[in-house]
Amino acid sequence: MTEKLYYEDLYAREFDAEVVSQLERDGKFHVILDKTLFFPSGGGQPCDLGEIDGVEVIEVLESGDEIIHVLSGELKNKNVHGVLNWERRFELMQQHLGEHVFAGMLYNLHGLHTARMRIEGDNVSIDIDTPVKENFIFEAEAAANEAVWKDIPVEILYPGMDEVKALARKLPPENAVQPVRIVKIAGVDYVPCCGVHVSSTGQVGLIKITSFENHKGGTRIYLKCGAAAYRWLSSLYVEVRKAESELVCGYEGINEKILNLKSQIKDLKALNEKTLERFLKPLAEDLISKAENKIVRHVMKNSSQDDVKHLFKLITEADGEVTALLAGENSEGVFVMFGTSRENKKIDVRPAFKKVMEAIGGKGGGSSFSSQGWGKDFQALDSALDEAEKSFR
Repeated sequence: MTEKLYYEDLYAREFDAEVVSQLERDGKFHVILDKTLFFPSGGGQPCDLGEIDGVEVIEVLESGDEIIHVLSGELKNKNVHGVLNWERRFELMQQHLGEHVFAGMLYNLHGLHTARMRIEGDNVSIDIDTPVKENFIFEAEAAANEAVWKDIPVEILYPGMDEVKALARKLPPENAVQPVRIVKIAGVDYVPCCGVHVSSTGQVGLIKITSFENHKGGTRIYLKCGAAAYRWLSSLYVEVRKAESELVCGYEGINEKILNLKSQIKDLKALNEKTLERFLKPLAEDLISKAENKIVRHVMKNSSQDDVKHLFKLITEADGEVTALLAGENSEGVFVMFGTSRENKKIDVRPAFKKVMEAIGGKGGGSSFSSQGWGKDFQALDSALDEAEKSFR
């Protein structure tokens, strides 16, 4: 059995231990010590990282009563010294306790049970198996931060099962080892948990919801806690300042400015559509009139993707039997669009389109009646279009 020092002193950063076993697997060394401060992956919390005798610890796993340290190299000594990546450990403790506080408030205020929790990088996500109203989420966030500011101590308990069943926010698995480890935050949470946490809610610092979404019939909520929340808000502040500068307004006016810009863009798009149609309609009519075997082939010079798409629309709507082989060239590359009208079921443009994409080093896709993509090889375009036109004839 590996002695779990991380339960004895959550704030210890270094320790001495003895190597019990060491095995090499695929160039990595799996080491078991008689004691450790390295917390293994489990319960949604990632493992600790750091060094043992200067050798990098890249993963920590739990197997029965043993903690397995996966190292990048071999340990040379029997007696070793371990050092945690303390910044990582402390932030994981902040994030985990922040999740407890928020999940506890969701349960206390609205009776919502957290089914799963996961910490990934700076993000904490929790899954609720039922849909959650938006106002419930932010009510819980406000209550959680009030609990943080009260700096409530965290208690670790090993009570009898009668007490656990009576008080716990959720029950431990049926196969859980007795006695069950309980994390208690007075007035906030009482829940079975094997993770490591900061010793009081005040050390979480801040809890901030960043997003939420429908997930498998329920709701997935994303939050950041502690230093991760601070970094996120700092980066958000920088982006807001940039937006204020570009829009020439304070942050209170950003939304109104964006709505005005969206309205202007919509109007400009409508005007552009009319202008394009005015200039491209005669070209479309001319190409259709000169088409042989109902095949229109045309390359537009110094044109945009929108130009090609609009010409394609005019051609295929004007004559449902025409097959359009169009391309547009500009400094960025070649945009290619093959197709017919949606109602024309006789022709599948995809095989010929795929060959053209291969010839010009491009990528794209689509349906039988409309395929499009970008390529870079201008020189190969004409010969590739020649082969495509032959195949349709």
